[in-house]
Amino acid sequence: MLRLEKYIGLNELKNDGMDSLKHCLDKKHFKDYSKNISYVYNSRGFRDDDWPEDMLDVVWCVGDSFTVGLGQPVAETWPQVLSKMTGKRCLNLGEDGASNDTICQRSIEIIHTYNPKYLVVMWSFFHRRQVNGVDVVLDRHSLGIEKDVENFAKNFKAVANAKLDTIHLLIPNALAYGNSWDKDKLSYLFTKMKKLDETELGKIIVFQQKDFSRDGFHFDIETSLDVAKKVANKIDKNNN
Repeated sequence: MLRLEKYIGLNELKNDGMDSLKHCLDKKHFKDYSKNISYVYNSRGFRDDDWPEDMLDVVWCVGDSFTVGLGQPVAETWPQVLSKMTGKRCLNLGEDGASNDTICQRSIEIIHTYNPKYLVVMWSFFHRRQVNGVDVVLDRHSLGIEKDVENFAKNFKAVANAKLDTIHLLIPNALAYGNSWDKDKLSYLFTKMKKLDETELGKIIVFQQKDFSRDGFHFDIETSLDVAKKVANKIDKNNN
């Protein structure tokens, strides 16, 4: 789980996933985007440098393409910005298309294998699922909102109940039924369905998308800064 085989050994890429003229959401925005972007993957297949030998004080950052930083220069991805803010080595374990099932499994493996001091999980779209070990994107109405919420709650609890003060975030519009950064809507939804209580919900950091990366879908530097500040404040609070 802590290796992405399809990216291991690849040379530098100029496009990946949605971040291409063919697959982006806004071709004009893509063409007008002025920052240089490239994708270089480490020996484990993640968009990051190779891991250090001393893992004692690292920050593990787990998520999907928003953590990879699709459409962003690598230096502006939220794990890199967080590293600059905290002075800590932040490991980027983002995977394009990762479901919450996969994010949960990856987080649990990190907890059991490395006993991390810091773990930050940015949860993904609720309608993604892992089917026969492969992440798939389902029609957001195929299982319905209750099943989507139930699946997220199952994964969230598995990580949150581990003996570690994990920091949890939720990508914008994760529910695909409305803006997931609206804390009141989230609270109403989860408590009404009796999947998560207010204490559990209080552990989830929600944020609004302030800008768009080159592909016109993922967020860019202003949102990365906002995310990193929220996580850095949480790390500082947990240390005191």
